[in-house]
Amino acid sequence: MDEAFLHDLIRLVSLTGLLALHVLVILYGTEGEKRGRRMAIASLAPFDWALIIGVIAGRSIASESTPFWSLHTAKWGLLGVLLLFLPAWLLFRHGLRLSAIFLLPVTPTNREQRMQAGEALGAYAWGLNRPFYREVDGELQELVAGRTRPPGIMSPQGGPGFVMASSHYAIPFTTGTRDTRVGGHGLVFTNPKERPYALIDLRPQIRPRTVHALTRDGIPVKVPVTAVFQVDRRRAKGDCLYPFDARSVFAAVRAQGVGPGEEDEEEEELGWDQLVVDRAADLVRDAIARTLLDRLLESDEEDMGPPFKTIGAGAKEQLIQAMAPYGIEVLGVGLGNIEVEDEEVLKQRVESWRASWERRRLEKEAQGDAEAIRLIEDARADAQRQMIVAITEAFQQMADSGTPVPPHVIALRFIDVLEDVAEGQPVHELLPEKVQGIPAQLRLLLEQDTPGGDDEEEE
Repeated sequence: MDEAFLHDLIRLVSLTGLLALHVLVILYGTEGEKRGRRMAIASLAPFDWALIIGVIAGRSIASESTPFWSLHTAKWGLLGVLLLFLPAWLLFRHGLRLSAIFLLPVTPTNREQRMQAGEALGAYAWGLNRPFYREVDGELQELVAGRTRPPGIMSPQGGPGFVMASSHYAIPFTTGTRDTRVGGHGLVFTNPKERPYALIDLRPQIRPRTVHALTRDGIPVKVPVTAVFQVDRRRAKGDCLYPFDARSVFAAVRAQGVGPGEEDEEEEELGWDQLVVDRAADLVRDAIARTLLDRLLESDEEDMGPPFKTIGAGAKEQLIQAMAPYGIEVLGVGLGNIEVEDEEVLKQRVESWRASWERRRLEKEAQGDAEAIRLIEDARADAQRQMIVAITEAFQQMADSGTPVPPHVIALRFIDVLEDVAEGQPVHELLPEKVQGIPAQLRLLLEQDTPGGDDEEEE
C-alpha cells in the first residue's frame, strides 16, 4: 500500500474519530441544556489541551519530513491524553464521589448510598439529574429542578434524584400509574420515573377545630374540638425511632381529597390530617344535633359524665372505625367548653340557672333551719330532763334532812339548777346571750325581795 495513502487514511480516520467524539460529547451535554453544555466544554477543553501537548511533543522529536498529523504524532497525542487528561478525569470523578459524603447526609459506611450520592452529583454536573427535594417546615420544596428534556438516546434515564427530609417523615413514591415504595429516615434516592407523593409525618398529630352546630331544639352553639391521631404504626418493624408500615402510609396518602377554600370558596387540596379533624367535627356536630341544650349545659348526672366527655368518647369510637381503612390510628377526641352563640338565649339561660341555683340555695337553707330547730328541740328536751332530775334530787336531799326549808331557799335551789343547765353543753351554745343572763337576774331579784335571805341561807 502506498505510504502517502496510508498517512492520508490515518489522518482521515483519526480526525473523523476526534470530530465524532466532540460531537457526541456536545450532544450529551445538550441533553442537560445550559449546565450540560458548560460541562461538555469543560471536559473537551482539557482533552484537547492534552492531545495538542502530546502532538507537539511527538512533532518535536520527529524528522522534518514528518507531517504535523501522522501516525507518529497521533500516537504521541494519545499518550498525552492518557498521561494528562485521563488522570485528571479520574481524579474529578472519584473526587466528586468522595465529596458527596460531605455535601449530602449519607452514611459513610453505606457503600450503596455513597455510590448513589456520587452518581447524583455527577448527573447534576451534566444537568441530567432527576429533581432534588428537601423538607422545609413539613412541606416538600424542589431544591434543584430535574431535566426538562425527555430521555434520549444519549441519556435514556439520567442520574438519580433524592428527597431529603427529617427522620420522622415517611416518603411515599409513585410513577404516576402505580405506587412503588415508601422511603424515609433522612435521605432517599429516587429511581427512574419516580416522584414523591408528599411527606407523611409519623409523629402523633394534634389538630384543633371550632365546630358550629345546632342543638336538637335549634339553638346555635360552638365548641372547640381537638383530634389526636397518627399513621398506624402497630404493624411497623424496625429499630429506628419512627418505624412505619408501607401499607398504612399509602392508605393515608389515598385519604387525601379536595374541599372548598375559606375565602374564595375555590377547591383546595386537603391532607390526610385535615380529613381526620373534619370527620371528627362532623361526628361532634351530629352528636350535638341529637342533644337538647339543657343536657349540653348540665353538669354530671348519675351514671353519666359531663356532656363534653360523653360526646367526645362517642365521637372517638366512631372516628376509630371511620379512619381504620385509611391506616390512621385515632388516639383521642376532646371537646372544650360548649358556648351558646345567641346572646338572648344565653341571657335566658343565665336567668334559668340563677333561678335554679336560688331554688337550691333556699332548699339548703330550709334544710339547715330544720336541722337547727331539731337540735334546739333536742337540747330543750335534754335541758328539761336535766332540770327535773336536778330539782328532784335537791328536794329529795332537803326532805331527807328533816328540817323545814324556807320558800326562798327552794327558789334559790331552783335558780342554781337553771344556771347549771344553762352553762352545760349543748344548751349554752344554742341559748341567746340575753337568755343566758336570766338565771342571774332572777337570783338578784330574789335576794332583793328576801331580807336577811343570805343569813338564813348560811344558817
